[in-house]
Amino acid sequence: MIKETDSTYFSQVFYPWRRFLARSFDISMYNILWSVFLAFIFHVNVAARSGSETLLDTFIVFIMMLFLEPLFLRLFGTTPGKFIFGLRIENPDGEHLFYNEGLDRTLRVIGTGMGYNIPIYNIIRLLKSYTLCRENEIQPWDESISYTIKDTKWYRGLFYIVASIASFAVLFTIMSAQLLPPNKGDLTVAEFAENYNYYANLFDIDLGDEYMNETGKWEKKKTDGSVIYIGLNEKPEYHFTMENGYLTGVSFAIETENEESFITPYDKQMFLSSLAFACAQNEMRLFSKIPNRIADKIDNNIFKDYNFAEAGITFMCDIEYSGYRETQSHLMFPSNTDENYFSLKFSMNK
Repeated sequence: MIKETDSTYFSQVFYPWRRFLARSFDISMYNILWSVFLAFIFHVNVAARSGSETLLDTFIVFIMMLFLEPLFLRLFGTTPGKFIFGLRIENPDGEHLFYNEGLDRTLRVIGTGMGYNIPIYNIIRLLKSYTLCRENEIQPWDESISYTIKDTKWYRGLFYIVASIASFAVLFTIMSAQLLPPNKGDLTVAEFAENYNYYANLFDIDLGDEYMNETGKWEKKKTDGSVIYIGLNEKPEYHFTMENGYLTGVSFAIETENEESFITPYDKQMFLSSLAFACAQNEMRLFSKIPNRIADKIDNNIFKDYNFAEAGITFMCDIEYSGYRETQSHLMFPSNTDENYFSLKFSMNK
């Protein structure tokens, strides 16, 4: 459609939903790209982002959009989302926009069109943009460019649906790939320790000022003293069973008697060691539910015995205690007794 502005005719596109879906798809692409960086460069669990972290992610995605969209327009005259709907953006001479022209346009889209994604204000700006488009009015950021659409054929909607499903599949694959440990197959103690530390970082389980070194022992982190660590109160000493230089079993035991303190569950230590060992086995593949099943078994049996098999490994936990009162998360030491006992024996064996 042609719209007259300042005695000059520029092609414009007045299909609000096609434009909106095209931009939404582009944003999803930038989000996937940022997720790749988070997952494989920074080793951040993209499936467990907090509310504040999600806000930060949104801000970074918009920064990526600000600089990547002008690059797409300069090189191709379109973006992935616009390409799906047959949309093109060029200057009045039919040439690709210069990068600074695309940058200025994208900045105005983010501010005037999307309200900088500020809650409520962004909805107001989107509704305003939608109204302008429906009334065949040129958007402020499109006044000096040529915006064209190749066609409105039915298959473009199907193409969009397929591409959107594919983008969700990519994001799900990224999250699943993060559950694969750095070391697979038969493990040495050093490889087990690397897997252990990897999962502790992935699931944001604070190990305090220590980490598991290549011998399977706890070692102090190097720090200048400016960081205060608050992690798990007690870390068990792991014992390893070896055969031909490779692990066949991992275990630890805890025993206390007449301690005037409460007992915290060792579920996190069991969870990390279980993933470090089991997820290295050949049964652990992309999209595997092994980590979920292990987590369920451990979470549902806090301060209880359990025995189960997963990925060719037998997991056993034997717990005995007396003189304690069990709560949902601790064993509390009653004030009316001076005697108590706690014993936990955990093992994993091929």
